[in-house]
Amino acid sequence: MTDQLDLKHLPREEASDGFTAEVLRRARTDQARQPVPRRRLAVAAVAVVVVSAAAGAWWTRQSAPAEPTTVTAESLEQIRSEYEELSRELEYLHRLAEDTQPFVPVSIDPRTEVLFDLRDIEPLPVSLASTGSRRIQ
Repeated sequence: MTDQLDLKHLPREEASDGFTAEVLRRARTDQARQPVPRRRLAVAAVAVVVVSAAAGAWWTRQSAPAEPTTVTAESLEQIRSEYEELSRELEYLHRLAEDTQPFVPVSIDPRTEVLFDLRDIEPLPVSLASTGSRRIQ
């Protein structure tokens, strides 16, 4: 027995009249329609390019630095008043920091309280702080 299909022994069907002419006519009309999808593809490609260019131009305009605003006498006066107010607040904070000294009260017993000035305490180097020991030299 052979592995090939013997076409001679298959049943045959006779083609109808005009079958070959109909197949050839369809093949020719399909070839005539072929440029239409190419035109559609070309139009779609042009549309993609135009939309991409428009989106790029829009993005460039959006990311461009804004035009500087014109300075008027009114805006200068507003800036000066805000500057003076901020200066007063900063001065108040400086005075507040000077008035509240970094003291830590420590009570030994109810009658005795010791105040430590944190500015006089030297911080430990990181290498000594991790061990918790401190050598006095």
